[in-house]
Amino acid sequence: MFETTADQHAASAGFGQIVEWFKARERPLLAISAAAQILVLAGMIVMRSIPYFRGQTVLLRVQPVDPRDMFRGDYVILSYEFSRLPPGGIRDLPNPSTEPASFRNQPVYVSLVAEPDGVHYRAGAWSTTSPVDGLYLRGTVVGSNQAEFGIESYFVQEGRGHHYEEAIRNRRLSAEVTVAPDGQAAVRGLRIE
Repeated sequence: MFETTADQHAASAGFGQIVEWFKARERPLLAISAAAQILVLAGMIVMRSIPYFRGQTVLLRVQPVDPRDMFRGDYVILSYEFSRLPPGGIRDLPNPSTEPASFRNQPVYVSLVAEPDGVHYRAGAWSTTSPVDGLYLRGTVVGSNQAEFGIESYFVQEGRGHHYEEAIRNRRLSAEVTVAPDGQAAVRGLRIE
C-alpha cells in the first residue's frame, strides 16, 4: 500500500525528466501557446464577421421598447416584430409559455419576406429547422415568448442616442442588418426615416 523509497525515487526521477524536457523547449512552447491564443481570438472575430462578408443587407423595422431601458451606456436596445414568438407557437415546438424553462436555448428560424415597399423585410414562417432556401434569421429562445437573433443592440456615437430614442418612439427607425446564408445576422447601421 505504501510506496517504497525506490518507487518514490523513480517517480521523482520521472517527474524531473518531464520538467527538464519542458525547460529545454520553453521558448518554442511559449511561442506555440501565444500563437494558439491569437488564433482563437482571430477565429472569434472572423466567425462574428461572416455576415458582413457573405451576407445580404436588409432593412428591418425597429419596434419601440420601454424608454427607461433604451440606453445603457452608448448603445441602443433594438426590438423587432419577431423578437416575440408568434402567438400560435411554432410548429414542432410546443407552447413555450406552458414550460418556459425547457425551451431556453432552443434554436429557431424565421424566414424574411419583403414588405410591399420593396425596401423593408418582415417575419414570415417560423421553424425549428433551417429553411432550405430563401433569406432567414437564426435565433434562440430566451424566455417564455422571446427569441434573440444577435441583432438586439447597436453601439452609437456618444451624444446621438436621443435621436435614435425619438425615432424609435415615432416608429421611424430601421436597422440595416446583414444576413449570412446560414441565418447569422449583424447590425450594420441604423436609419432614421
